Amino acid sequence: MATSRPRHVLITGGSRGIGLAIAQLFAKNAYRCTLISRSETSLQAALSTLSPLPQPPDSDAESAQHYRHAYIAGDISTIWTTKLPDALPRSAPTSKIDVLVNCAGMSQALVFKTMDPHAIDQIVTTNLTAMMVGTKVLLRGRYFRKMERQKDGAASIVNVSSLLGLKGGYGAVAYAASKAGVLGFTRALATEYASHEVRVNAIVPGYITTDMTKKLDEDALNMRIPLGRFGKPEEVAKAALFLAENGYAHNCVLGLDGGLSAV
Repeated sequence: MATSRPRHVLITGGSRGIGLAIAQLFAKNAYRCTLISRSETSLQAALSTLSPLPQPPDSDAESAQHYRHAYIAGDISTIWTTKLPDALPRSAPTSKIDVLVNCAGMSQALVFKTMDPHAIDQIVTTNLTAMMVGTKVLLRGRYFRKMERQKDGAASIVNVSSLLGLKGGYGAVAYAASKAGVLGFTRALATEYASHEVRVNAIVPGYITTDMTKKLDEDALNMRIPLGRFGKPEEVAKAALFLAENGYAHNCVLGLDGGLSAV
């Protein structure tokens, strides 16, 4: 009996923080991971932490590619037209993906009136525009493969937003606006693609322990969070896996903020 190929997840921002935690959990659950990030050095280090996928004993060189994690290094705002066609040629079976996790992003710590237009554009482009452009390229290019293991046969898109996109935050106007846009994008895309066998969902993390939050006053913020602590990247990763594998999750916006959105 032929051995089925592992499912394939494409993760933007997959070299560190939440994106890396998602990749590590998906790899442990027998997904082949392709990571996208700017730094090739960071991507190589990230790949070394992923659980390898066991290959069938009779696999040849071509089929072995289905069991190897990979990466694409480049700027998320341009990679979809400059690097993706060569890295994932549309005609190759290994290019087909089952899950897209849009996790790439950049933070902000400046009062809005002090920001120049270029800085605003960079944040919105990285956090929202690149997500929309990349998702469009993958949908239009028919990169998604039906998930035959699920009754509904749907591929899955998981977008990572932020609690600041719902509540706002001091010194984070452009960031909050971009993350609010991610939620609007998720809901609208879910409406358009319900009949196209693609499920679309979002995660809304609160304060998570990553490089992006290490300069914050964690003790003061913990006083505001009902659970009294920051979340862990691994906890967000579990939510991403749930949304990827739950066949009835569509237009689901899953909050993970320790209760902060309730106060």
